[in-house]
Amino acid sequence: MAAVYQALHRRVSSLVCRLHSTYVRKMRYLNQLKEDDSLCRQAQTSGTFYLFHNLSPFLQKVGKKYLVPQLSAAEMRRVLEKFPEAEQWMEKSVLIGCSDEHRPRFALDLEDRKSGSAPPPPPPPPPPP
Repeated sequence: MAAVYQALHRRVSSLVCRLHSTYVRKMRYLNQLKEDDSLCRQAQTSGTFYLFHNLSPFLQKVGKKYLVPQLSAAEMRRVLEKFPEAEQWMEKSVLIGCSDEHRPRFALDLEDRKSGSAPPPPPPPPPPP
């Protein structure tokens, strides 16, 4: 019985350590992005973006549900290139986290707080597959 308990304890311990190390790696990556502006700008080219207006998320109706669409960096550039100063809009995005695969997530509020105006809302992204 003691051997079974020891084997089970080792198995559970290794799983906990693996989960903990994944979490630690993710937090270290996030900390690097927060501290290094050039690394964060580089991460914007491969990240995922969520759009907001007046701090409210844009929603997309899929069936009977409303979902928050995720835009890739390429889709985000396509949407923003229709507006003047597109690169400045990308710079205004805020790092909000990253996935377990170290893909950064950014939020972008399209309200221009300085002038009190916002660009027209972007066209909705294509529906998910």
